[in-house]
Amino acid sequence: MQAVAGEIQFVIASTLLLLLITSFVIVFVVIHQRQYRKYLLEKEEIKNAYQQEILKAQLEMKENTLHTISQEIHDNIGQVLSLVKLNLNTVVLEDCSPAIGKITASKELVGKAIQDLRNLSKSLNTEHISSGQFSRAFQTELDIIQKTGFLETSLQVRGTERPLDPQKQLIIFRIAQEVIHNIIKHARARSLSVVLTYTPEKVMLSISDDGGGFSLSALNDPGRKDKGTGIANMYHRARLIGAVLSIDSQPGKGTLTQLTLPAQF
Repeated sequence: MQAVAGEIQFVIASTLLLLLITSFVIVFVVIHQRQYRKYLLEKEEIKNAYQQEILKAQLEMKENTLHTISQEIHDNIGQVLSLVKLNLNTVVLEDCSPAIGKITASKELVGKAIQDLRNLSKSLNTEHISSGQFSRAFQTELDIIQKTGFLETSLQVRGTERPLDPQKQLIIFRIAQEVIHNIIKHARARSLSVVLTYTPEKVMLSISDDGGGFSLSALNDPGRKDKGTGIANMYHRARLIGAVLSIDSQPGKGTLTQLTLPAQF
């Protein structure tokens, strides 16, 4: 009986020891997995932070370049054309001179060039976009496109327009410019519509066209050689300011691009 009792105690002790070792292994594996997941999460956060810093640097460099170009247009080219127009206004001709018509037409063309350059300067000017009324900046951009005759444009503001953070406003505007550029270049559209919607919870920008559209699967096709970086940059910029960008398109049915910025951002 003592031998049997000893065997039973041995079995119980062995089982307890085995359970203890198994529990230790399970706890070790769980802790290791948690630490590994934490490591992967920290690694992804560091990667995202690094990409955001690179994007910020790229945006700052681009904005500095555009600001310089804007100043050059305003301070140099615009002033030169203004002097040309002034000189044309000082030309004295006889009423019957055949050059009167040409001089008058030249003054009108120079005046139009000055106005177009002013609009272009505003479109490039970082301070004008980030500090001014958002809808006014969009209207200036659409007016430039309208004058080219390529597209019919429209702007609609829904809700009460309110000021946004200047940096976020600038990034949203640059995303919109990229969308509009893609429409002009690829969509073969006749009209373009921009809608700004303001609610207490969010600000939404919607840009739609009646062009040829495209298959969304093409955006995720790594084999496409003509796939540019413009759309990827738009998604990166949207994430940089905490916004969500979505693109909805079908062949023959145009394209709708929406960017939503939550109010807390």
